[in-house]
Formats: sequence, C-alpha cells, structure tokens
Amino acid sequence: MEMIRDNMIRTQISLNQEEYDSARQQAAALGISLAEFVRRAVREQLPVHGGGPWMKYAGFVESGDRRSSQSIDEIVYGAKD
Repeated sequence: MEMIRDNMIRTQISLNQEEYDSARQQAAALGISLAEFVRRAVREQLPVHGGGPWMKYAGFVESGDRRSSQSIDEIVYGAKD
C-alpha cells in the first residue's frame, strides 16, 4: 500500500467478472467512479463511531427523493412496523 494525497491509501482488490461488471454498472448509474462506489460500500459495512446510526450516512446519502429530509427517520431506521 502506498500513501497518496488527501490521506488516501491506494490498495488493490480482486473481483470476479460478474462482481466487476455489476459494480461498474451501479457506479455509472449513480454517476460516480468505481473507486467511489467501492469506498461507499466499505463505509456502509464499517461500524459507526460516535453519534447515532445516521452518522454512517452523513455526507453521501442520495435517495433521489426530493422530500427525503422530511422522512429521514424512515430512511435511517427503516419503515415502521
């Protein structure tokens, strides 16, 4: 691993062809790079440090719903039973 600017660490992963193709398609659909898609996937799986469970979404949630700020609890905690 090598340190590069902005405190990012370059790493290498291996994906099978189906995983790679699916990840690239999802990234393209979201309008982001494959690298950003993988970073988001990793962040989603990491434990949350400090704050509430919503903190893992801070700064990168894109629901596509213009009214999502009015239903943030449902987005973060899921639909009520």
